[in-house]
Amino acid sequence: MMRSKILLMLIISLSIFSCAKDEIIDPNLAKNDAIKSSEWIISGFTTSDTTPIDPALFAGDAKFIDQLTYIFDNAGVVRSYDKVSKQAQAYGTWRLVENSTKLEINIQGFKGSFGVIELSKTKMVLRNNIKYNNNDIPVNMVFVPLK
Repeated sequence: MMRSKILLMLIISLSIFSCAKDEIIDPNLAKNDAIKSSEWIISGFTTSDTTPIDPALFAGDAKFIDQLTYIFDNAGVVRSYDKVSKQAQAYGTWRLVENSTKLEINIQGFKGSFGVIELSKTKMVLRNNIKYNNNDIPVNMVFVPLK
C-alpha cells in the first residue's frame, strides 16, 4: 500500500512538472505584432497627466496628424491615408527601438522618436514634444484601431 502511494505521488509530481513549462513571450515581438495588427487613428491628445489638449492649437504639421489613418506593415513601412477621402498622403518607415520603449517614425509631417507609453492591439499611446501655444510640451497621442 505504501509503495503504491509513493508511486502515485511520483507520477502526479512528474506530470505536474512536465506540464508546467514557462511560456516566455518576447515583449518586443508582442509590441511589434500589436502595432501591425490594425489601421490606427488618433482619438485624442493629452498631457502626461491625461488632461485633454485641443490639436487646433498645435503648430505646423502637428495640427493635421489626427486627420489621418496610419498603417504599419511587416516590412517597416508606414502609410498614412486621409480619413475622409481615403487618399494616400505619405509613405515612410517605422521601427521599434531601445527595447521597444521608442517608436521611430519617418513619414512626412510625422517624424521623430516617440516614447511608447502603451502599446497593445486595442490602444497605442505615443509621447513626444509638440509645439503648443508656442511652447514645446510633452504630448500623449492616443491611437485606437480603426473600426
